[in-house]
Amino acid sequence: MAPVDTEHSETSAVENSLSVSMVPAHDSSPNAMRHKEQSVFRLKAEGKSMDCIAQEAGVSRSTVTRILRYVERASAG
Repeated sequence: MAPVDTEHSETSAVENSLSVSMVPAHDSSPNAMRHKEQSVFRLKAEGKSMDCIAQEAGVSRSTVTRILRYVERASAG
């Protein structure tokens, strides 16, 4: 029986499964951004902290700040 290269076959199986089932970590499509913005607004209205909003909405804390500042400036103006 021929020796089997398990290291190569295991790596290939992992790489193949990842390429098939991976979801992009960063989706910047307009619909995805709109959904994240709506999540930020909803969570802010619920009285959540900035860190909690960022975690639950799946964005950075600076993105939460940017979204909220944009709305404040738009409504002031």
